[in-house]
Parts: sequence; C-alpha cells; structure tokens
Amino acid sequence: MKLLINEPALQTLPTLATKLGLNEAIVLQQLHFRLSNSPLRYGGYTWFLHTYSKWQKQFPFWSERTISRIFLALENQGIIVSTQHYNEMKINKTKWYRIDYDVLYAVLGCQTDLLDESDCQLPSVSILSKVEQDLDASDLKDLKKEEKKNNVPIISEIVSYLNQKAKTAFRVNNKATKRLINGRLSEGYTLQDFKTVIDRKVLQWLANPEMKPYLRPSTLFSPTNFENYLNDSTNTQVPKKNTTIQPIVLDFDAGEEEEDKQLS
Repeated sequence: MKLLINEPALQTLPTLATKLGLNEAIVLQQLHFRLSNSPLRYGGYTWFLHTYSKWQKQFPFWSERTISRIFLALENQGIIVSTQHYNEMKINKTKWYRIDYDVLYAVLGCQTDLLDESDCQLPSVSILSKVEQDLDASDLKDLKKEEKKNNVPIISEIVSYLNQKAKTAFRVNNKATKRLINGRLSEGYTLQDFKTVIDRKVLQWLANPEMKPYLRPSTLFSPTNFENYLNDSTNTQVPKKNTTIQPIVLDFDAGEEEEDKQLS
C-alpha cells in the first residue's frame, strides 16, 4: 500500500479505537509493537523503557502532557503496567512499560480460553519505512545498553554468592564473567536460578579436589552447562562417595582470573 508521503505510519485498530478511544488505541498498538522487539525481560515479563519526551518523538502531533494523560488512563484501567523498580538509580524516573493482555482481552470481550489465540492477538506493523527501521535500531541499541547497566547489581550478587559458597575470589568486573551472566539473564533465567546452580555444584564439587577448580563462571554459566545444571538441580539427593560424575564441558581457555588465591 502506497502512502501519501514517505513517513512512518502508525497503525490504528478499529476495535481498540471503539472500546478504548482513538488516542489510547494508537498508543497501545505502538507499545505492543515496541514490546515485540524489546530485549528487556524481568519478573517473567517483557518491558519497554521510554520517557515521555521519547514517546513524543513517535507521536509528534501530541504534547508530552497529552501523552502522559493517555498512558495514565490506560494504566488506571490496568491495561498498561508501569514501574520504575528496575531503574538502577532512584533518581532515574524513567518508566518501564508492559501490557497486561489478560486485562486488555477482558475489556475487548475476548475469552482467550475459548477462542484461538489469533482471534485476540494484536498484529504488529508488518511494513516499516527506512526511517522507522533506523529508529528501531537506535532504540534497540539503547535498550540493550540499559539492560546491561541494570544487570550490574544482579551480576555483583551472583559473583559474591559464588565466592561465598565456593570459597573463591572471582572479580565482579571481569568481562568474560559479565558476558556469561548477561547471556543467561537475556535468556530469561533469574537470580534464583543462578543460586540454585551454584548451590547444586558446590554440594557436588567443593569436597572433591579434582572438581573444585571448576567452580568457576566459565564452567557454571556457559550456555549448555547452565541449563543442564539447573535441570539437574531438581534431583536434590546428595551424591554418594562412589558416584560417577557425568562428563561436563570444561572451558580451559576461559579468561577469568582470581584476584587472590582461592580461600582455604
């Protein structure tokens, strides 16, 4: 479909506009599209991080005050959920947004337990102009930077927990360690998942002189090992002395170094 002018198009869904209002329908569809491309996943949900000034660039025909009113109206209905909980610094008032699709579908009159998912699914924009593609790439880059920045406290807690349980002294700011942990966090694993893996392998390996050196990030947090260890954690039986330890993937070229010698 050809547009009158070469400019990014905003999609409006008639059902949303009828039920929620035209302005709310435009905002909600745009947020749905942004969520479909967002890497920010916390608490089991996907979030999109934006300020009113950045939203105003996407909706230049509205003032920031108008945009604020639209978002607050949707938040008051419970359709949009917002939080500032994931900001690293308390002075940062940027909002994180997600859509509560159960509430939305209830408002629209959809019964997701009786209808196919496609009956109530909100479509995303299928064709984007080059301008909007460039904007998406810039937003995605900013979101990934924000995601890694907000992971810093979690990384610190994970490494500290490993050092405490395994009597090691790995550095929090080690690039290889941060890359491994960020990788698992981006896949949706939680802080508790990391602690579960650490607890399990410490129980199995700490008293074994041959395996103790592998209580390290490069072994525990590698993609294949981490998932296997987490699944294995459902078996809480303490291994017997003569139990044969299953083969694992050991990365002998890993770059982690201990600040000091391992604690005795």
